[in-house]
Amino acid sequence: MKCLLTLAATALLCIIGAGLAPAVIAPTAYGSMVTRLSAPAPTTRAPTITTPAASDDTAPAAPVAAVTPPADQATTAATTAKQADHVMHAVLPKVQDGFEVFDLQTGTVLTSNNAGQQFAAMSVVKLLIALDALARDNWVIPDGATQQQIHQMLADSDDEIADGLWTAGGGPAIVTRMAGRLGLTGTQPPDDPGEWGDTLITPRDMVTVYRYIAEQVPGPDRDLLLGALSGAPRIAADGFNQYFGIPDGMPHTTWAIKQGWGTSGSQAVMDSTGLVGPDLRDVVVVLASAPANSYSTVPAAVTAGAGELAGLVGSAGS
Repeated sequence: MKCLLTLAATALLCIIGAGLAPAVIAPTAYGSMVTRLSAPAPTTRAPTITTPAASDDTAPAAPVAAVTPPADQATTAATTAKQADHVMHAVLPKVQDGFEVFDLQTGTVLTSNNAGQQFAAMSVVKLLIALDALARDNWVIPDGATQQQIHQMLADSDDEIADGLWTAGGGPAIVTRMAGRLGLTGTQPPDDPGEWGDTLITPRDMVTVYRYIAEQVPGPDRDLLLGALSGAPRIAADGFNQYFGIPDGMPHTTWAIKQGWGTSGSQAVMDSTGLVGPDLRDVVVVLASAPANSYSTVPAAVTAGAGELAGLVGSAGS
């Protein structure tokens, strides 16, 4: 027995001396994973998102600067912007337009035109009204009745509900608070406190709003917002066809949209905004205005512009 122990000890020393130590598995490096929405066809509601909730309601840091695309992508961006602007003017020569497409996954502006130009928000301001209402309650998911109000205000673009929430939040103070929270540099409250549709926005600021929804808003609140935006019916509460722009211009992709339409002063205004494409990874914003007598034609111009931008949606992942 003693001899066997001696032999075993000798063998072990030989193995160690030869460097044959037991294998050690190196730890795997990994980053945080965010599960993005993978929604069904455009007319169906988005499934639940499982993104982790934010820890509090403090204002996020200023958005990270967009990544500068490579030279070939920059050329494509410039060409697409020129084409989109051209087709919009072909439909309506007097149109003023501004747009931006942003890839959330890469942090890249895929194309833009007049991204800092101000347009009347129309019903797009309802996004700020909803966000402010949720933030003022410290992102605690509201009761069922309030959830239904927010859903109906966003999906059906219900003006009566917007009126009530606008007044409850202090009217123009909503815009001021949200502009400060998100760092919106071109967003301004309306001159007339009762005319929420005259709030001024820019394409660039609206990209920031959608980035905030996708990246900063706590999960349950984000589910509420995107469930409404992805469930927008073709005919809004006021009878208007709200599928101009993104829905009709990008008919074969998934979307979660907030549209705006109406007149501001002497201008007819049509705004098409939303998260678009595979996993809703792209932000698309197309804003347009023209003389009020062109009201019935502006939707077609916005749809034409969105159609030209459709080729960029999801392109960075293909």
